Amino acid sequence: MDFNIGVILTTLLMVLIMEMGDKTQLLVIALTSKYRPIQVFWGIGLSILFLNILAVLLGAAIGGIKIIQDCVRIGASLLFIFFGLLTLKPEKDEDAEHESRRKKGVVITIALAFFFAEFGDKTQLSTFSFAALYPDSPFSVFLGSTIGLLSADCLGLVAGALVIKYVPKHIITYVSAVLFVVFGLINGWTTLRYHFAYDMRTSILATGAAALLSVVMAAIILYSNVKRRD
Repeated sequence: MDFNIGVILTTLLMVLIMEMGDKTQLLVIALTSKYRPIQVFWGIGLSILFLNILAVLLGAAIGGIKIIQDCVRIGASLLFIFFGLLTLKPEKDEDAEHESRRKKGVVITIALAFFFAEFGDKTQLSTFSFAALYPDSPFSVFLGSTIGLLSADCLGLVAGALVIKYVPKHIITYVSAVLFVVFGLINGWTTLRYHFAYDMRTSILATGAAALLSVVMAAIILYSNVKRRD
């Protein structure tokens, strides 16, 4: 099992950026207002471990199949671009009403609330994509993703209210969107050029077309956001 510090740092950074300002981080703030911080920490910690184990096992299994590995790389590139565009869409407020009056069930209640909020979310899908991209380093992906997700949600636990108050959410949103689209384009370029062995011209055209489409889609989403506010 390969221990790759580059994979750890890449996964950690991208998951951390994606989780900032996400609904699950806001959910952590809400849970902290109801329960003790140590209970919230253990609850989200257990949930994160389970979610990432699922994502890494499935991603590594698919990524390890050589015949579809390069196709998964392209799919992962498209997913990251999709994540970036999805970040621009306003999220609906979701109230987590998984309340338990019994002290013994508090941690489980918190874990379940976090699990259902995060399951199938873009952060878990990004972990799956990284596991597919780096099938030889599943532990590194797991470690980076777990640290990144736990770090982001601990910010929500300890100082999330201050972050939301002093850092405009639209700035977090735009920075996250740009980084994920750029990462997707770079990964797509690398896959086309060095894995599918396309020539320079074809790789430039394909990557440029993806970049142009991303800009157009981002403009449409931002315009629809403005119209919705009006």
